[in-house]
Amino acid sequence: MYLVVGGANQGKLVWARRQFNLAYNEIADGAQLELTPGELPDMAEHRALCGLHLLLERISGVDSVCLETWLDALAARPGFVVLCDEIGAGLVPIEREGREHREMVGRSCCRLAAQAEGVWRVFCGLPQQLK
Repeated sequence: MYLVVGGANQGKLVWARRQFNLAYNEIADGAQLELTPGELPDMAEHRALCGLHLLLERISGVDSVCLETWLDALAARPGFVVLCDEIGAGLVPIEREGREHREMVGRSCCRLAAQAEGVWRVFCGLPQQLK
């Protein structure tokens, strides 16, 4: 599994499509992926997930044990690509839910990065390999 992080609209998707030879229909959109209540999404038909931070916001009610198992399953897929916006910088949200979401995304990215074959940060369309 490969992890690509960076700010919003910084060219992560364009870079990842070129780097990993991904077609649009192979990329699941975390904002629009169909979800079944109480279940984590099945990513078997996709080679990549764009918008991990958005997907995590949508499934925030799932218990952490299930989420960790799902993240480990993603990390175990050779060649799978996960793209996630960096949301930990900037102002800390006043609402508890916003702070909890940022923590969930940060912990999830740490978990994925620890198991990833490679990790990149993309800024202004330029990749920087972190691992």
